Amino acid sequence: MGRETFPVVVHTLIFNEADRLLLLRRKDTGFMDGYLGLPGGHVQAGETISKAARRECKEEVCIETKELQPLIVMPFLNGVDFIFEAHEWNGVAEIGEPAKCSEIGWFPTEKLPEDVVPFVTKALELREQQVWYHEYSD
Repeated sequence: MGRETFPVVVHTLIFNEADRLLLLRRKDTGFMDGYLGLPGGHVQAGETISKAARRECKEEVCIETKELQPLIVMPFLNGVDFIFEAHEWNGVAEIGEPAKCSEIGWFPTEKLPEDVVPFVTKALELREQQVWYHEYSD
């Protein structure tokens, strides 16, 4: 009997000096296209979780994070998502993968647009509550 595999995913809450959150509008990814989400993606073979988060930030929003803080572990039905937080980086946030993203912007966390990927809102709630683990099923 073989083992089942599931994706290990990383996402990063990136905040600017005005404490606004960086979000990307997803396009042609096959998951929640048209919605605003966080920079992130799948961990590659042989890659650490934090290295994957740094790589995804560089690839998707063209920034190099100076320090990543692990924030939340959020298992979902067929995988697990590790969510980090970053407040300092080098570079200018811009679309790094135009085939997968149609828009980028900074948004106040207290008034996010309605079309945000639902787990982003949950991650912000957990961050506020200082809860580091949540089994996501919404």
